[in-house]
Amino acid sequence: MEQHILANAELVRKVAAEQLDTAVQYNEVGVRWLDKYIDGQRERASPDVKEKLPNTLGSFLGECIRQTYGGKWVQDPVHGWQVKINEGLSVFPFSKVEKQLANQDGDSVLGLFTAIPGMIEFASKHAEVTGANSKAVDRPWWKFW
Repeated sequence: MEQHILANAELVRKVAAEQLDTAVQYNEVGVRWLDKYIDGQRERASPDVKEKLPNTLGSFLGECIRQTYGGKWVQDPVHGWQVKINEGLSVFPFSKVEKQLANQDGDSVLGLFTAIPGMIEFASKHAEVTGANSKAVDRPWWKFW
C-alpha cells in the first residue's frame, strides 16, 4: 500500500506540472500550492471528484510531511493511514485533505503543516516529563491532557 501512496503523490506532481504548469516539490512551498488547490477544488469539483481527491492529495501532503519532518507511513487499524513522525506524534493527511475539501473555514493542510514543528516540540517535552514508557504518549496529538 505504501507504494500506492507514493505513486499517488507523484501523480499529483505530474498533473501539477503537465496540466497546471506548476512544479511542486515535497516541501512547504508544495503544501502552500496544495492548500490553494484544495480551496479551488472545493468550489469547482463535482461530488464524485471530491470523493476521490483525498487519496491523491492526501498522499502528496503526507509525503511533504514525511520528507520535511521525517517519519514513516503506518496504517492505524481505526483511523487509517498516518505519517508517524515520532512516538508521540502522528498526523493523518488523508483526513485533513478531506476536511479542507468539505469546510471553507478552519481546516487547512497548510495550517497543519506549519503547526508540526510546535507539535514535535510539545511531544518531545511531554515525553521528557512523562517518561518514554508513559501511556500518555499513546494519546493522539490533539489531546493535550
